[in-house]
Amino acid sequence: MRILLGLLIIVLSLALLIWGFMPLERVTRTQPISPADLQLPTPSSLLITPITVS
Repeated sequence: MRILLGLLIIVLSLALLIWGFMPLERVTRTQPISPADLQLPTPSSLLITPITVS
């Protein structure tokens, strides 16, 4: 009984090992980027306005 259980575990682990090394399907995704998104921010837009505490 132990030999059959050992063989079953070995066959199952080898099947999972082979399945794990199978290459996945290659997918290429393209995302359009507008030219406005490629511009750097101006230095004045990076200024943080101070919070007034009363």
